[in-house]
Amino acid sequence: MKENQRRDGNFKLYGLIVGLTVTIMITCDTLVYKTISFYDFKITASGIIFSLCYLLSTISTEVYGYKLGGRTVWILVITQTVFVLLINAASIIQVNNNDISKLYYGLFHEFWLVMIGTWISVPASYFCNGLIVSKLKIYFNGKLFFIRFIISSMISQAVLLLTAYPISLSSKYSTTDLINIIATTWSYKVLMSLILLPIGIYLVKTIKKIEKTDYYDWNISYNPFLVFKENKEEDDRNYFGRENEK
Repeated sequence: MKENQRRDGNFKLYGLIVGLTVTIMITCDTLVYKTISFYDFKITASGIIFSLCYLLSTISTEVYGYKLGGRTVWILVITQTVFVLLINAASIIQVNNNDISKLYYGLFHEFWLVMIGTWISVPASYFCNGLIVSKLKIYFNGKLFFIRFIISSMISQAVLLLTAYPISLSSKYSTTDLINIIATTWSYKVLMSLILLPIGIYLVKTIKKIEKTDYYDWNISYNPFLVFKENKEEDDRNYFGRENEK
């Protein structure tokens, strides 16, 4: 089966993975200002559930390849932008209409900062994650998924926190609290990556069998702005069931 024949086909679970990723991301946006304290450590509520996004992103790239994984990134940026703009606009209209409107204004009138953070942090971190997953898959010949998963998660989530939180939270927290939040959230996410690893291994194997797809990004362009462009060459990069041919 040639690559272009399969890539133009309908995958059974790709749309579901994209939908779940968008849902989790928008939920994280809504919870970005909420922090939870553990003794002297603070972590955002969004940080608690955000590791699920990276799990889905890693699975998407591992199964479908860098380009389909990259398309999800731009879908995230677009949907987040629309969501944040609508919430921000609603919060600043008729602020004195009632007490609830005042609460909305107090919480979300600077929500546009989340959008700015999104434009920078989401592409930077998710394409970083996709690049690492893709390159390491080739380097390790598809083996040692647990090592590839942990390495990509540690690096890409650090990129996300260092680009997003200073923009999104600088108006809400002091510099000391912000550093505390970033360090604690990153540590938690690394721990969550370890906890989610068995689930990731199971889902990758299951989805590959369902989709009959195990994509390797041999000789592709990693330009994030070209992920919607199909490859013209006839290279067959789907190695599902052909492990001995790699």
